[in-house]
Amino acid sequence: MDPCVRAVVEAIHSSPTQAVVYLSGGASQALGWLMSVPGASNTVLEAVVPYSRMSMIQLLGKVPAKFTSRQTAEDMALLAYNRALKLSQPGYPVLGVGFTGSLASTRPKQGHHRFHVSARTSDRLWVSTVTLSKGLRTREQEDAVSSQFLLKAIAYACKVPETFVSELTDQEAPDESEMQFEEDQELEQLINGQICFKVYPFSSDMLEAERKIILSGSFNPLHDGHLKLLEVAVRYMHLFLKALNLMTGLAIEQSLCSLAYYVIWINFLHCFKRFMLFLPHPILVVVFLAEP
Repeated sequence: MDPCVRAVVEAIHSSPTQAVVYLSGGASQALGWLMSVPGASNTVLEAVVPYSRMSMIQLLGKVPAKFTSRQTAEDMALLAYNRALKLSQPGYPVLGVGFTGSLASTRPKQGHHRFHVSARTSDRLWVSTVTLSKGLRTREQEDAVSSQFLLKAIAYACKVPETFVSELTDQEAPDESEMQFEEDQELEQLINGQICFKVYPFSSDMLEAERKIILSGSFNPLHDGHLKLLEVAVRYMHLFLKALNLMTGLAIEQSLCSLAYYVIWINFLHCFKRFMLFLPHPILVVVFLAEP
């Protein structure tokens, strides 16, 4: 293994990020690099290669418009991210990686040789497309280039430096884009079913204002148990400043200045009905995040 590649893999394994990787059509050497360096279990939760068309269809749960496309890579990354959420240790940052490529094969291809890489974390989505120069490399060489690029993407998502020099030519410049999500966007994705849950990391060095507890239940209908949960949250307000119901988008946030509580909703009509249940309890104030 190239010493520069090994250094990047070691840095990835030293980070707290835990990842699920889905790849098809290339970058196979990247898995070997990740798995052959000690500490792989710190990073790799699962790696799946849906190589056949039917395997990819079953993974995605649909027939993609194109098997090798930017959108398919994004879909794979989102599925990998949700899988990582379920497999990771509590409180650890997670990463979902999707790769799909169409590289040199035994028969000449009419289309371009290209690959798409996507990485999804809790607060951002990164995606890149690289079109390779046809006839410049063998299949093995194209796989090595795509593997290096995939490793670079993982390092970037893990927030560790990557020191190796890219083997892409000037004409093969990546087409990259990145989208960052605010907390309310993450919660909206949760409500819409795009992500299975949102992770709030807990640590001893967290600011008091960042501490949160999870308040379970749909609050429909409201009953004494729900009010008891609220009472306990208020009782321990010096430890927990926010209680979130991730199932319905309900959040109760305490402000130290006013000692007020806020019920934050995503869906207007749904939240209005739920808010009516809390009307007898004046400590609650409603803030609507979505347009009616």
